[in-house]
Amino acid sequence: MVKFFKPQKKEVSPKHFALSIIDADISGRGVARDGNGITWFVPGALPGEEVVVRAVSVKKNNIGEAELISVKKRSEQRISPKCPNTGCGGCSLQHISVELEKRFKADGIVRLMKKNLGIDPGTPDDIVSGEEFGYRRTARLSVTGDRREIHLGFREEKGKNLVEIDSCCVLHPDLSDLIPVIREVLNEISNFKLIGHVELVRADNITAVMFRCINSLEPSDLKTLFNFGNKNGVAVYVQTRHEKGKEDLEDWEELDLLNEDILNGEKGLYYTIDDKRIYFVPGDFIQVNDEINRLMVSSVMNYLELTADDRLLDLFCGLGNFTLPIASRCEHVYGIEGVWNMVKEAQVNAERNGIANAEFFVHDLTDDFEKTLWAKSKFNKVMLDPGRAGAEKVIGYLMKKKPETIVYVSCNPLTMIRDIREALSKGYKLSRWSVFDMFPKTEHVETVVLLSREK
Repeated sequence: MVKFFKPQKKEVSPKHFALSIIDADISGRGVARDGNGITWFVPGALPGEEVVVRAVSVKKNNIGEAELISVKKRSEQRISPKCPNTGCGGCSLQHISVELEKRFKADGIVRLMKKNLGIDPGTPDDIVSGEEFGYRRTARLSVTGDRREIHLGFREEKGKNLVEIDSCCVLHPDLSDLIPVIREVLNEISNFKLIGHVELVRADNITAVMFRCINSLEPSDLKTLFNFGNKNGVAVYVQTRHEKGKEDLEDWEELDLLNEDILNGEKGLYYTIDDKRIYFVPGDFIQVNDEINRLMVSSVMNYLELTADDRLLDLFCGLGNFTLPIASRCEHVYGIEGVWNMVKEAQVNAERNGIANAEFFVHDLTDDFEKTLWAKSKFNKVMLDPGRAGAEKVIGYLMKKKPETIVYVSCNPLTMIRDIREALSKGYKLSRWSVFDMFPKTEHVETVVLLSREK
């Protein structure tokens, strides 16, 4: 049975208690300390506020998490949320300004480095932000419902319930405006329960919608989706997973573009970075914020200080977001990625952009790789952009190779700090760093760190 999120009125009870918020952590949660020596983290609370909370959990190290019930004394820096979608798990910082959000994130990274690395990194070169709303160019919506009504939206914060939405203020308007239209077309599908998710993508050349299906749709339903795409000027993709037990098929998961003519002869979806077209398909990983991605790639190029004699290793390279801009500035670059189809697409992207000095290899970078051809190659500089799990295996390998420069792009400060701790103990220093607010209104942050080998 599907459950839907319904905001409940929070009434004060004997289990509730008052706290004075004295600080905020990197995620924007309010921080307070009570008379029992417990440090409380309160999502939604701001420094200087007097609040009433309910305890959610307390760990053995006297660290507690509390739910905000009410604000008795408001901070002057509190703003009214723009988003009407109460309970959505996406944007937890709707109540603060971008400037305050940037300060919380940068200060939080400094505190983490001081505590875990024993160094003061100083002030970052930049704390980069852009548009606070309408910036997101990708999204995945969940689909559920019954015979009477279809529901479309995001999952609630820390739960599985669905928060139904009609719009999303951080989505690009072209994507947000499609949400009610997609709900209408789902009502026309004979068995909508075959569709588990809908992905929205805004490429530079066109908007695309991908319907993720657990089995094949009827021909009449495919025709309905085809008509929806042409009527609304969007490319419609259908990703189909074959029935269970057929996973041995080479193409047990298929991706089809229903209305190819809408691309007007173009080779597919693409975005542009450093005057290079990066082609992709829905479901590929791309940075969600086009504006900040451009600025971040530029910053990485600046940190690398590339010359025509440099040989680069780009780890977790994806589609070539950094690799292709690097290639135009150095002698040779190796791009390594764990997802096979993205490696193939990166190779195609290099060819389409006339780049001959970039080679791409597929390898799981959490596995042993030191005997591979690319790992034995010569390079003097490295850049890496791992996922939230970080690059623990990679750092050990790099310490053996001793490149002169390492630029680490991170979406998780905790794993980044774990990884660079080893580099700092093996003769590297943190020379420069920057913060990029890739995800305004959320707790997430991108950090770019330059590690230089000391002479």
